[in-house]
Amino acid sequence: MPATYRAAIIGHTGRGNYGHHLDTAFQGLPNVEVVALADPDDEGRAAAVHRTGAAQSFADYRAMLAQTKPDLVSVCPRWVDQHADMVIACAQAGVKGVFCEKPFARTLAEADAMLAACEKHNTRIAVAHRRANPYELHAKKLINDGLIGDVRMIRRHGKADHRAGAMDLIVLGTHLLDDIRFFAGSEVAWAHAHVTQDGRELTAADIHEGDEGVGPVAGNGLAAYFVFRNGVTAHLDSYRSDDTDTREQVNWIGLEIHGSAGILSLRIAPLGELYHYPYRLWLPGDRDGAWERITLPEWDLNPDGQPRSVAEKFQLNNRVFIEELIKAIEEDRPVTAVTNGRDARAVLEMIMAIHESQRLRARVDFPLQNRENPYAVWRKEGEREEG
Repeated sequence: MPATYRAAIIGHTGRGNYGHHLDTAFQGLPNVEVVALADPDDEGRAAAVHRTGAAQSFADYRAMLAQTKPDLVSVCPRWVDQHADMVIACAQAGVKGVFCEKPFARTLAEADAMLAACEKHNTRIAVAHRRANPYELHAKKLINDGLIGDVRMIRRHGKADHRAGAMDLIVLGTHLLDDIRFFAGSEVAWAHAHVTQDGRELTAADIHEGDEGVGPVAGNGLAAYFVFRNGVTAHLDSYRSDDTDTREQVNWIGLEIHGSAGILSLRIAPLGELYHYPYRLWLPGDRDGAWERITLPEWDLNPDGQPRSVAEKFQLNNRVFIEELIKAIEEDRPVTAVTNGRDARAVLEMIMAIHESQRLRARVDFPLQNRENPYAVWRKEGEREEG
């Protein structure tokens, strides 16, 4: 008989809630029992208990950890401002595996502290980026099989909605930056970026507190260039579009992987659409100019042939993270099949490098020396100058 794992859920109704269905990630796993749930909001907590079947509920997640001693914990809130405290508390309580919603942390200093706590207490951590999505995995297999030759360059695009720029980068960009690292197959050597506000040069006066607890942000447009240690390059942009059609805005989200013999395009991340162009340059009218759509019916459709809902896809994706955490615990190894804590910190470093490059107006080398929010540093520098 496999071991039965005691699982707990941390949410915060009104401050990130339960993220992208992270509270239901344990459902359908026969060797996992949801023993407790914590949420300081009474109504939200009651609804979550009904939804998850948690045996006990608490207002305080620290009390829950102390009293129920779970093996697995899902840190669900989408807002990032409590992630560091929650993950560190889990590690200190002896939790074996943590599944954390993205963004991972507000600053690299927080991410460093989270990883140090997990390493000290032998806690595995997986982060809800969508590298485990079947379309991403299939694209990686096609690349490994040589479909587009050697990867040369990757282009990433934001959603182009009202969050364009800094907020798009931290809230949605985490998925695609993780994909960039996944497909590049290497670590970043250096980066250079330009951040703008309404098309003009960014100034300290543009710095403000971002939504969802992300901390100081600035800019509603940006372009960045990354060079990986293996020579692969990546381009990233995020600008607001005048198109108000929701479907068209969703279509902006994605990336293209340019190889020496073809191109792959992943759209609507993290749910997945995949296209292949069999030549290394896309030129309208050149040759047949046609892109081939690659579909995965076993992912897109339920066994009865009906399309899977977004919620169903999220739940299936999230279950992969829990299964990998359990395997890593039982095999006494790091998390490898999905995004782990070190991967998530590397993604955050790419995000912070964009803002650090803008602050310094220069290219920045990895690892970054500044582990704080670049805009918080910029504010302090301005205050010193004024003083």
